Amino acid sequence: MSIQAKGRRKIIVDGRVYVWYVALDSDTPYNILNVASEDKCLILSCPLHTDIEYVISKGRVFKTRETNGCWNRYLLPFHIPDVITPKYVEQLIDWSTQNTDAVTLDDVNFPV
Repeated sequence: MSIQAKGRRKIIVDGRVYVWYVALDSDTPYNILNVASEDKCLILSCPLHTDIEYVISKGRVFKTRETNGCWNRYLLPFHIPDVITPKYVEQLIDWSTQNTDAVTLDDVNFPV
């Protein structure tokens, strides 16, 4: 089953199709940038305008590795802009799909 595309923007990064959109989170007062690959392997949620800039990995793959199936929070090594643009979404996808280490919020003891 594919990702719903209505009301969402498509972006192609390294030949793979992703959809992204910003929506108000139903559980918090934050707007969330949501990004998902067409096959749903990579699913990211990025809370906007928070004190600590991080991303939540919800998919089956993150940083080219299979995940443990839980939602994991990772510190972002770059700033989240005030206005989300396709260029920023591409940067987030590139970082999330590279085979490099990522620091979890648990590793640095930040409350979320």
